[in-house]
Amino acid sequence: MRNDIILTFANLLVGNKIDTQTIIHSLKLICDNFLFDCGLLYENDPQNSLSLKEHYNPCHMQVRQNILVEEISAEICSQLKTAPFIYVSKTKCSTTNFALNHYFYANSVIILPLFDEDSSICGLIVLLDIHEKIRIDDYELESLTAILNMLSRYVSIRLYQNKLGFARKSLEGILDNTGIDIYVNDFYTHEILYVNKSMAAPYGGISAFEGKKCWEVLFPGTTGQCEFCPQKELIDEHNNPTKIYSWNYQRYFDGAWFRVFSAAFRWVDGRLAHVVSSADITENKRNEEIIKNMANYDPLTKLPNRRLLVADCEKRINLAVENEKGYVLFFDIDGFKSINDSLGHDAGDEFLVNLGEFFNSIPILKDCIYRNGGDEFVAIINGSIEESGLITLLNYIFERFKKPWNLKTGNIICNTSIGIACYPEDGVTAEELLYKADQAMYQVKKAGGGGICFGRDINCKTNQNSEDG
Repeated sequence: MRNDIILTFANLLVGNKIDTQTIIHSLKLICDNFLFDCGLLYENDPQNSLSLKEHYNPCHMQVRQNILVEEISAEICSQLKTAPFIYVSKTKCSTTNFALNHYFYANSVIILPLFDEDSSICGLIVLLDIHEKIRIDDYELESLTAILNMLSRYVSIRLYQNKLGFARKSLEGILDNTGIDIYVNDFYTHEILYVNKSMAAPYGGISAFEGKKCWEVLFPGTTGQCEFCPQKELIDEHNNPTKIYSWNYQRYFDGAWFRVFSAAFRWVDGRLAHVVSSADITENKRNEEIIKNMANYDPLTKLPNRRLLVADCEKRINLAVENEKGYVLFFDIDGFKSINDSLGHDAGDEFLVNLGEFFNSIPILKDCIYRNGGDEFVAIINGSIEESGLITLLNYIFERFKKPWNLKTGNIICNTSIGIACYPEDGVTAEELLYKADQAMYQVKKAGGGGICFGRDINCKTNQNSEDG
């Protein structure tokens, strides 16, 4: 064994970083000492072929730039059963030998394939001779084998690093194209460990996250962990990851809504990390608002409908303190049918819109007037107003009804019947109060309309306009 060249080769590789110049120097040493004309190193690429990575080719031989593994894998694997590497020469011609020689445009070829953990060929060290001067005896074979093994181990580290790089890029490609925003931070220091492109884009890109704690980027100006951070939900008493925690979040600078998922897991270096992923649900939220609006608001007058009326009334009752009073006012338009009959339904709809705007323009009724259905409107008033103040309000409403309502198709004059239920005397639920107010309104209707009736006065004389009561 030629210990001198082996020692020289070992000194070249040991301690040096894996770079192109070291590999080219290694190929030169082999060619010069073992009389090869050309040395080549192929490595796999993302297209799953072998590309020429480094070469020593002082004779400017014709060489292949790319190799499809399937073209030569069968021949290589069959030859390796009996030798540490493949040595084929035209002088010892066989069908396989000739095929490999022809493939690499050389008379003599030595091939050392490099395999990954799946036993797939991921690289080739190829030595070529075009002058048939290679004569490898046992003495030379032992030395060449040792040197090629050292070079293969050296190159295999880079192949492994490249494979990790390919895998990382593939994973990042997946994470960047899932439609999900993702970032990872240290569970205890909150330092950002990873962020994908879609998450980083609105904040200035990935560089804006580097070396920062999560709140420094996401909530500029804050000085510590967010109050709503769900970390305590993600680990057990032994600091082991437990479950995924989810919640909805609205981004402060553009109003976008996200469904957020948090989980604890072990990072690549073993430390506990916090992964936060979020999906944009702004469109879903917008659709929810549309559906909610359709369910709770009258499409004609844009006022809240009976469904929201009952819910709001119950909410007020639940929040009422001891001895607190409240009123439900039930308005029904007298002679509304005649408006539709004489001027048409479009005029009737226009009048209802005008009524809604009028009621909502009264400060005490603003945001607490509802369209119950048809020509019926309901208002909820808390007990801060005295009964005398309530009568003053109703007088104002009756005065307006004495004046014409100007519509596109003509002017109309009509009146309104009003029933009033008091909380808690007339009921302690929304339905009880609405029923009593409706009954009181109906008694005004029976008496000719244009007046008011309190729930306590049902079956008593009805007040015609508030001036009589």
